[in-house]
Amino acid sequence: MTVKSHDRTNAAASAGPVTDGAPDERLASPLDGLLGYRLRRASMVLMADLASVLRPFGLSAGEASLLILVGANPGCRQSDVGRALEIKRANLTPLVGRLKARALITDAPIDGRSLSLTLTEEGRTLQETVLARIAASDRAVRKRLSGDEASLLAALREITG
Repeated sequence: MTVKSHDRTNAAASAGPVTDGAPDERLASPLDGLLGYRLRRASMVLMADLASVLRPFGLSAGEASLLILVGANPGCRQSDVGRALEIKRANLTPLVGRLKARALITDAPIDGRSLSLTLTEEGRTLQETVLARIAASDRAVRKRLSGDEASLLAALREITG
């Protein structure tokens, strides 16, 4: 079936505004009103900001998360850290290995197969610095939030479990 020119025009008009492709014009998007879409876009922006905060320290988001969690829980089991961060053992082991190679973390056997993790002095210093920089970035983002932030954060915790 052939679509006539005026049919395309009518279809485009009913679908929303038509742009000439100029970079300063935005397409109408039903996605903008979807919570999941907005959360994903916000997450992408926050993760890009986190990456820029961590870049000078040579840390990935996963490495920084591990460093921060172990710093808050010295002597914790590696398996507990994996569960808390929702990282599979196969992915956690290389993270721990990279931090050990940089002398930021030590591990010690607890029993047959369990290891306890503790930050070295250098690791504690880096953890404090990184956590302060991440917290400053977080404060800057929180300033942009409107409404009842406590309710928003509580609702997000409820969604994620």
